[in-house]
Amino acid sequence: MEPSKPAARRAHHWRRDTVELAAVFLSVTAADLVAKLVVDGPDGPFVLVASALALLATALFHAWWSPHAPPPTTVWRVRTTALAHTPAALADHRITLLSLHPEELFLRTPHSVTPADLAALLTTTGHTVQDAPTRIA
Repeated sequence: MEPSKPAARRAHHWRRDTVELAAVFLSVTAADLVAKLVVDGPDGPFVLVASALALLATALFHAWWSPHAPPPTTVWRVRTTALAHTPAALADHRITLLSLHPEELFLRTPHSVTPADLAALLTTTGHTVQDAPTRIA
Protein backbone atom coordinates (compact mmCIF):
# COMPACT_ATOMS: atom_id res chain seq x y z
CA MET A 1 0.00 0.00 0.00
CA GLU A 2 1.36 3.40 -0.96
CA PRO A 3 1.61 5.97 1.89
CA SER A 4 -0.66 8.98 1.77
CA LYS A 5 0.78 12.28 0.55
CA PRO A 6 0.86 13.93 4.03
CA ALA A 7 2.70 10.87 5.43
CA ALA A 8 5.17 10.92 2.54
CA ARG A 9 5.70 14.66 3.02
CA ARG A 10 6.43 14.15 6.75
CA ALA A 11 8.94 11.39 5.90
CA HIS A 12 10.68 13.70 3.43
CA HIS A 13 10.97 16.46 6.03
CA TRP A 14 12.29 13.94 8.55
CA ARG A 15 15.02 12.80 6.16
CA ARG A 16 15.97 16.38 5.27
CA ASP A 17 16.09 17.37 8.95
CA THR A 18 18.29 14.37 9.75
CA VAL A 19 20.76 15.27 7.00
CA GLU A 20 20.88 18.89 8.19
CA LEU A 21 21.46 17.76 11.78
CA ALA A 22 24.29 15.50 10.60
CA ALA A 23 25.78 18.48 8.73
CA VAL A 24 25.68 20.54 11.93
CA PHE A 25 27.49 17.83 13.90
CA LEU A 26 30.07 17.47 11.12
CA SER A 27 30.60 21.24 11.10
CA VAL A 28 31.13 21.33 14.88
CA THR A 29 33.62 18.48 14.66
CA ALA A 30 35.48 20.18 11.83
CA ALA A 31 35.55 23.49 13.75
CA ASP A 32 36.97 21.73 16.82
CA LEU A 33 39.63 20.01 14.72
CA VAL A 34 40.58 23.29 13.03
CA ALA A 35 40.82 25.11 16.36
CA LYS A 36 43.17 22.44 17.72
CA LEU A 37 45.31 22.53 14.56
CA VAL A 38 45.62 26.32 14.61
CA VAL A 39 46.64 26.35 18.25
CA ASP A 40 49.16 23.50 17.98
CA GLY A 41 50.38 23.71 14.36
CA PRO A 42 52.86 25.93 12.53
CA ASP A 43 50.57 26.35 9.48
CA GLY A 44 47.96 28.51 11.17
CA PRO A 45 47.17 30.82 8.20
CA PHE A 46 46.84 27.86 5.80
CA VAL A 47 44.46 26.11 8.18
CA LEU A 48 42.36 29.26 8.57
CA VAL A 49 42.04 29.68 4.78
CA ALA A 50 41.11 26.01 4.42
CA SER A 51 38.52 26.46 7.17
CA ALA A 52 37.03 29.47 5.43
CA LEU A 53 36.77 27.50 2.18
CA ALA A 54 35.14 24.57 4.01
CA LEU A 55 32.68 26.96 5.64
CA LEU A 56 31.86 28.52 2.29
CA ALA A 57 31.34 25.07 0.73
CA THR A 58 29.05 24.08 3.60
CA ALA A 59 27.00 27.28 3.23
CA LEU A 60 26.65 26.73 -0.52
CA PHE A 61 25.63 23.10 0.02
CA HIS A 62 23.03 24.17 2.59
CA ALA A 63 21.63 26.81 0.23
CA TRP A 64 21.37 24.19 -2.51
CA TRP A 65 19.87 21.56 -0.21
CA SER A 66 17.32 23.76 1.52
CA PRO A 67 13.94 24.24 -0.11
CA HIS A 68 12.95 27.53 -1.62
CA ALA A 69 11.01 30.08 0.41
CA PRO A 70 7.84 28.66 1.96
CA PRO A 71 4.63 29.36 0.10
CA PRO A 72 2.73 32.47 1.16
CA THR A 73 0.12 31.92 3.82
CA THR A 74 -2.99 33.70 5.02
CA VAL A 75 -4.32 34.07 8.57
CA TRP A 76 -8.09 33.78 9.10
CA ARG A 77 -10.54 34.38 11.94
CA VAL A 78 -13.56 32.10 11.76
CA ARG A 79 -16.57 32.29 14.06
CA THR A 80 -17.72 28.71 14.47
CA THR A 81 -18.47 25.98 16.93
CA ALA A 82 -15.16 24.23 17.52
CA LEU A 83 -14.83 20.49 17.98
CA ALA A 84 -11.97 18.51 19.50
CA HIS A 85 -10.93 16.91 16.19
CA THR A 86 -10.27 20.26 14.52
CA PRO A 87 -6.42 20.13 14.42
CA ALA A 88 -6.28 16.64 12.90
CA ALA A 89 -8.95 17.39 10.30
CA LEU A 90 -7.28 20.63 9.24
CA ALA A 91 -3.72 19.28 9.16
CA ASP A 92 -4.60 17.07 6.18
CA HIS A 93 -5.27 20.28 4.22
CA ARG A 94 -2.06 22.08 5.32
CA ILE A 95 -4.07 24.35 7.61
CA THR A 96 -2.60 25.27 10.99
CA LEU A 97 -4.77 26.01 14.02
CA LEU A 98 -3.13 29.05 15.62
CA SER A 99 -5.63 29.68 18.39
CA LEU A 100 -8.84 28.13 19.61
CA HIS A 101 -11.34 30.20 21.57
CA PRO A 102 -14.97 29.44 22.37
CA GLU A 103 -16.75 29.82 19.02
CA GLU A 104 -13.70 31.32 17.30
CA LEU A 105 -10.76 29.79 15.43
CA PHE A 106 -7.63 31.49 14.17
CA LEU A 107 -6.13 29.56 11.26
CA ARG A 108 -3.12 29.81 8.93
CA THR A 109 -3.78 28.46 5.45
CA PRO A 110 -1.96 28.33 2.14
CA HIS A 111 -2.47 31.59 0.28
CA SER A 112 -4.63 29.87 -2.35
CA VAL A 113 -7.43 29.00 0.12
CA THR A 114 -10.53 31.17 -0.33
CA PRO A 115 -13.14 32.01 2.34
CA ALA A 116 -15.61 29.71 0.58
CA ASP A 117 -13.08 26.85 0.55
CA LEU A 118 -12.38 27.31 4.25
CA ALA A 119 -16.07 27.51 5.18
CA ALA A 120 -16.82 24.39 3.13
CA LEU A 121 -13.97 22.46 4.76
CA LEU A 122 -15.07 23.44 8.25
CA THR A 123 -18.66 22.50 7.45
CA THR A 124 -17.62 19.05 6.19
CA THR A 125 -15.59 18.45 9.37
CA GLY A 126 -18.64 19.04 11.57
CA HIS A 127 -18.49 22.75 12.36
CA THR A 128 -21.25 25.28 12.07
CA VAL A 129 -19.74 28.40 10.50
CA GLN A 130 -21.53 31.43 11.91
CA ASP A 131 -20.00 34.09 9.60
CA ALA A 132 -17.82 34.05 6.51
CA PRO A 133 -14.13 33.58 7.47
CA THR A 134 -12.40 36.93 7.92
CA ARG A 135 -8.93 37.42 6.47
CA ILE A 136 -6.58 38.95 9.04
CA ALA A 137 -3.20 38.84 7.32
